[in-house]
Amino acid sequence: MNTATETAALPRNSTTGRVRPFPVPPWVRATMKVTSAISPPAATRLAQRLLFTPVRARVRDEERGVLASGERFSLAAGGQRVAGYAWGEGPTVLLAHGWGGHAGQMTPLVGPVVAAGFRAVAIDLPGHGESEGSLSSLVHCAKAIAGAAALFKPVRGLVAHSFGAAASTYAMSQGLPVGRAVFFAPPARFESFWSRFQVGVGVPEEIMRRVMRRAESWLDVRFEGLAPVDLAPRMTTPLLVLHDPQDREMPFEDADLGAGRWPGAEIRPAQGRGHLRILRDEGCVGEAVEFLAA
Repeated sequence: MNTATETAALPRNSTTGRVRPFPVPPWVRATMKVTSAISPPAATRLAQRLLFTPVRARVRDEERGVLASGERFSLAAGGQRVAGYAWGEGPTVLLAHGWGGHAGQMTPLVGPVVAAGFRAVAIDLPGHGESEGSLSSLVHCAKAIAGAAALFKPVRGLVAHSFGAAASTYAMSQGLPVGRAVFFAPPARFESFWSRFQVGVGVPEEIMRRVMRRAESWLDVRFEGLAPVDLAPRMTTPLLVLHDPQDREMPFEDADLGAGRWPGAEIRPAQGRGHLRILRDEGCVGEAVEFLAA
């Protein structure tokens, strides 16, 4: 890997004072510290597995009820089964959750989307919710989003949260046609995720470099040029971005930077809504649906 790619792949620790590190048990940090000192190759394998293993979040009771009211379906993406849900009739609006999330987190949008005359379609991304797999990545998630779009085309709109917005941007860069898009708290660069992981787990920088090289080989991609901020200038889909300036999991600067490079994109600050609560905020949901129906 050349120096430029290594620099782009490394987390920028300058963000860690404003965002929360990944929460991990103390024994994980202790294990990483000891393993890094004794066997860097073993530490690299451990860090890579931890980085690409999403935690399956709990589904809230109200979310479970909405999921149960939907039509269940499944699709194959990357050789694994992806679980999905559909509601209503009409042009499709895809709903893509973030890293460590699940389709239930997008259910506050279902009622308003259906009431606006659309079919709402949500999936559990690979390695999340009820979908198969223990490992996941940008590539895995983008394939699943494209697969759902192929089942329910044409896609009039797409609503994505956090990492789901990055995966959706990558899918669109690979040819996924979307009429209009709304991103909640989207990243501009992957360093926001990597920095939170590195600091939370206590991964030494040299081990992190090794992880990046191994991950590129595993996924058969180069991370350089794949970040949303790099893909944004080529996008033609009208985009609305909603983001809390005080978001402690995804810096508002990311949304501002990404939207600034996406032709015609509009960013609206959503003060005090947080990183996840923003999806349940009636005002933000209303703005999203109004934009999709424009």
